[in-house]
Amino acid sequence: MFRLIRYLTKKQVFFFLLLLAFLVVQVFCDVTLPTYTARIVEQMQAGAEALAILKTGGIMLAFAAVSVLATIAETFLSASISTGLGRRLRGEVFSHVLSLSDRTAGAFTAGSLLTRTTNDVQQVVSSMVLILRLGVGAPLMAGMAIVRIARSSGELTFVTAGAVVILLCGIVSILAVTLPRFKLVQKLTDRLNGTLRDTLTGIRVVRAYNAEEYERARFEEVSAALQKNNTFAGRAMALMNPLMMLIFNGLTLAIYWLGCFIIVRDNNAAFFPEMFSFTQLASQVVTAFMVLIMLFNMIPRAQVSAKRILEVLQKQSELKDPAAPAAYTPDGSIEMKNVSASYGGAPVLSKVTFRVEKGQTLAVVGGTGAGKTTLLKLLLRFLDADAGEVFVGGTNVKDVPQSELRRHLGYAPQKSALLSGTIRENLAFADPSLSDDKLMAAADAACADGFITEKGGLQAEVAQGGRNFSGGQRQRLSIARALAAKPSYVLFDDSFSALDFATDARVRKNLKERFAGTTKVIVAQRISTVRDADVIVVLDHGQMAGAGTHEELLKTCPAYREIAESQLSQEELAR
Repeated sequence: MFRLIRYLTKKQVFFFLLLLAFLVVQVFCDVTLPTYTARIVEQMQAGAEALAILKTGGIMLAFAAVSVLATIAETFLSASISTGLGRRLRGEVFSHVLSLSDRTAGAFTAGSLLTRTTNDVQQVVSSMVLILRLGVGAPLMAGMAIVRIARSSGELTFVTAGAVVILLCGIVSILAVTLPRFKLVQKLTDRLNGTLRDTLTGIRVVRAYNAEEYERARFEEVSAALQKNNTFAGRAMALMNPLMMLIFNGLTLAIYWLGCFIIVRDNNAAFFPEMFSFTQLASQVVTAFMVLIMLFNMIPRAQVSAKRILEVLQKQSELKDPAAPAAYTPDGSIEMKNVSASYGGAPVLSKVTFRVEKGQTLAVVGGTGAGKTTLLKLLLRFLDADAGEVFVGGTNVKDVPQSELRRHLGYAPQKSALLSGTIRENLAFADPSLSDDKLMAAADAACADGFITEKGGLQAEVAQGGRNFSGGQRQRLSIARALAAKPSYVLFDDSFSALDFATDARVRKNLKERFAGTTKVIVAQRISTVRDADVIVVLDHGQMAGAGTHEELLKTCPAYREIAESQLSQEELAR
């Protein structure tokens, strides 16, 4: 929890210092009140005039009023600090995840990242409100009260200290049992979110296979485990309240019994006001520990949540921008020299070498899992090569800031990732200042202008994930988005798979005619999509099986010929 303090802004640190000042004022006032209570008792024993008693009571009211005002200020400041920290943490986690490479981000599931950004941050914020006020104020009150108690009677101080020790032993024992459960609760929450996410995103598959009962049972299994652990932890923490009340009542009884014994033993009736004041001070000590118990109900959860947040924030990406980047003016070329890459295990790509010039089309083909998408990730620098060099525009991608590199790249991913909003917002994602004419020109090149007009134009709504569009329409919108800003390079990761052959051919024709100066990289399964490419790279289980034109590969690359013969007739191959 303390390691999260560095995420406080200067304004929040200033608020925290103010909070400490108000806490000192409040605690001083609260601890001082029993002294005036004892003074009123003394005045009544001595038969003082009502005016003197009222004067003492007025002083007590003044202290109480200052305490109330300080408490109000503390509430405002602690809420401001904690909610501000929550906003900062959510932003930091979100931004940090965006900066991670695919290899590093793979250490966390999507469900876990959602939980850490929302539930875990909220746990920390909720606890921080109490920690700032009560976690500092309660020990301060207990300390001041104990100092005043020690001045009154050593015997009564010993009794109070004994009660505090018993209380602390009970708290430590309960926490030793519950803390592991709280850690398990957060892991089960991750699983619950992951299960729910899988079911909702694959709801059509679940229904198609009549798997509702199976999914319901899978969800209930995780939910039941979460309930079991929450119930156990809740019951264990609930033992704190009766333990606290037992100790508090026992301490009160012990103070009265021992106080009366001291009065009789020493024949000192003047000790009665002190005993009255001592009872209130002892009550403040126990109350302070009662408050700490409230915190102990939340701190274990917050501790686990804080650790999980820090796990994300401290995860370092291997993608580093150059310390002194040179001016970047890409020449349109793409080159790989003996490139190998992995995701931390076995190599996904091994010793890949090729080169294409400006305006040419590079096609990448191969079986499932051959490493085609990984090759694109290296060009986009979503991933760094384990060995070899990757050049985009004549410069090693490691020598170019990531934002500058990607400013020249258009990308249509394998899964058309459309965002909720309007068609315009999706197409103008690379540059929101693009005019409607330019966006529609890109849509026309992607053969998407027809259905865009039917939907109501660029202001038509796009549901989350583009659910209100067909698979082919989503792919054409993704292609149009990649082309809209007219980048130097466009990368298509199997982005033609949902298109019919006629649309596929029209889109490729438009790319050739309208984007002649743009270097194009096409990952595809269909030979008809890539046969006209200037350079075709064939991957086979991460190995480079061949590189060349369609005609060259049919003669020299058995792996490519096998793929081609499985899709095309002999007449089509001979063309």
